[in-house]
Amino acid sequence: MEKPNEFSSFAESIASLGTLTKLESAISVAIKNSKVPPKETRKLLKCMNTQEAGNTALFQFMRQLFEKIGMGQLQLIRNDIFRYDFAIEDSPVHKLYPHIKGKKTCYITAESLASFFSKDLGLPGTAEETSCKNAGDPRCEFAISLQPLAVYQMALDEVDKTIINEVMDGQNTEKIAESLDMVEEEALYRMNILKRYKILDDEYNMTEIGETYHKYGEGMGGEEEDFTPPWKDMAEISNAISASTSFAEAFTEATNGEKIWDVEEKDIVNLADEAKKSKSFAELLSKQIKSDDMEE
Repeated sequence: MEKPNEFSSFAESIASLGTLTKLESAISVAIKNSKVPPKETRKLLKCMNTQEAGNTALFQFMRQLFEKIGMGQLQLIRNDIFRYDFAIEDSPVHKLYPHIKGKKTCYITAESLASFFSKDLGLPGTAEETSCKNAGDPRCEFAISLQPLAVYQMALDEVDKTIINEVMDGQNTEKIAESLDMVEEEALYRMNILKRYKILDDEYNMTEIGETYHKYGEGMGGEEEDFTPPWKDMAEISNAISASTSFAEAFTEATNGEKIWDVEEKDIVNLADEAKKSKSFAELLSKQIKSDDMEE
């Protein structure tokens, strides 16, 4: 059985390629200008639920950034210690492939989330689209799985390390609060975060993971950077994104009608699958040019 074309016309395929070009340009600029201070990333990692995490300055910035890029409005729907899930109710990306049925298409959104976590938050991991409107799901959803050691190194600060040492010495919550010069409720809250990270058990004793971290993990890492959060310069980032997308749009218009686009509609089918195999739009474009040259 012949596989259906993902586009109703050749013009539609070119328009989608142009939009992908602009998205890729916007993503590149946004990631380059959005490095987040470790202390702000730590605030997100220590949130106990999605509501708390959604209220952080970091997530508010992230939501605004991805909307500026052109990927829609992010919702945080899950925040486990090593996994974050996001949803987009009406993703502009899935609309690039209006005739696709039964498969996921928003690979570029998943890759952008992974790149943001890795390059801007210092949290390497993998990302996948778990649901997609084009696959018949109610909305597009994405799962980010983070590298555990990187999470531990980022999430736990000097206060946490002091608490771990105090627990190792057999101190109770009252004594720990006293040594840290904080009220007991605050010390208990900090200890509950350590429970969430499996450092402490339900009785606030050290777990095997906690003992391993105490032995090998506390000394890892060095002095962390402190700098202005990117949301303080959101206007500058927005201008850079606008400039990059304007250039991409001008490039697409300039090349329209030239030889690189002189292909038949049948030559551009299954664009999403081909794009997944390419590291960038430039690489995808190069493949098409080579394909044309071979046919001559």
